[in-house]
Amino acid sequence: MTNNWVDIKNTDLVLIMGGNAAEAHPCGFKWVVEAMQQRKAKLVVVDPRFTRTSAMCDVHVAIR
Repeated sequence: MTNNWVDIKNTDLVLIMGGNAAEAHPCGFKWVVEAMQQRKAKLVVVDPRFTRTSAMCDVHVAIR
């Protein structure tokens, strides 16, 4: 991770690659959810698996 969790609350786009933040970091993932609700941020997940994070995203890129 390159940013602080609080910075994610103020973003317009969140990109998660190869991780399941909704289950691995539920306390921190709340900032992503707040950004999506309050700022209409987009969530892009790049992961071959369909996870709980993928279920909440706007774009799921299931690479092989």
